[in-house]
Amino acid sequence: MYKKLFVRRFRYVIAAVVAVAMSTPLAADPRDRPHVHVGGGLSHVPHTFTLQVWYRDIVYDEDAPDTRLTSLDVYTANEPEPDSPVMVFVHGGGFRVGDKASSKDLDPKPEYFVSKLGYVFVSVNYRLLPEGRHPRNAQDVANALAWVHEHIAGFGGDPEQIFLMGHSAGASLVATVATDPVYLREAGKDLGLLKGVIANEGGYGVDTGVEANTQRYEGLYGPDWRDEVAVARVRPDSGIPPFMMVHVAGVESLVPGSDAQARGLAQALREAGVQVKLLAVDHVEHFGANERMGEPGDIITVELERFLDSITGRASPAQWTSAR
Repeated sequence: MYKKLFVRRFRYVIAAVVAVAMSTPLAADPRDRPHVHVGGGLSHVPHTFTLQVWYRDIVYDEDAPDTRLTSLDVYTANEPEPDSPVMVFVHGGGFRVGDKASSKDLDPKPEYFVSKLGYVFVSVNYRLLPEGRHPRNAQDVANALAWVHEHIAGFGGDPEQIFLMGHSAGASLVATVATDPVYLREAGKDLGLLKGVIANEGGYGVDTGVEANTQRYEGLYGPDWRDEVAVARVRPDSGIPPFMMVHVAGVESLVPGSDAQARGLAQALREAGVQVKLLAVDHVEHFGANERMGEPGDIITVELERFLDSITGRASPAQWTSAR
């Protein structure tokens, strides 16, 4: 009896400690926030033991009805190098589902970006449909970027080296935010905040004449969707950063006309004088294009590193950093 009572009370004490820790205000040093150490040995060569520090559920917009949907996670090295580049990731899910901590969306990305590329990795939530209807969802992403720009130095990140990546619905959102200055301007920033964008398997509003696509975009953006989508907002000299666009080709995608969407936005960007890398892949489908990013030797990983290196100026290949 006394043993059961002790165990029950001990559980309550632990729960109380966790609750107090999670409600603690942002400390002078952001790294004093509650966090988790995650990692392990790589399942591939060089079988390095990696370790990332995971800061969870940091709210970037306190005014939202449900702040879980306006929160983000930050992943760093155990001892991050000062002024590390920053990769901000926006999950997919058809604008209706998904979460910043979903293993299917993240896969090897925190491990890869932190322990191989030496980045600080940030995964963000945004409001989902029906509350998160355009332009609310895009503005959430811009507000998250503004938070990152203001606070990421406290986690070892360089606010002058912020990259933005998204998959599926997330790719549509990052393209929307990165082609139209209004969203970051509303957040008190400008497009100069972004050094590069990786849009993976998204829909960008390219009108392919398919009725199903027209109905989908009208449902997402409203009756004036042709003026709201990313491809319509591209303008020369508006500060749009370099783009890398990944899409599947020769394989059926969940995004109708995925190849036409990517090629159409790439063409508009190039005509506006924006640097674009367009990567078509036929060895994976819609989800695989996201899940393979970070897998050693995969063409998506190889081309991603080349794209990032062309911007950051890194001359030598990235090497895995051991936590031991």
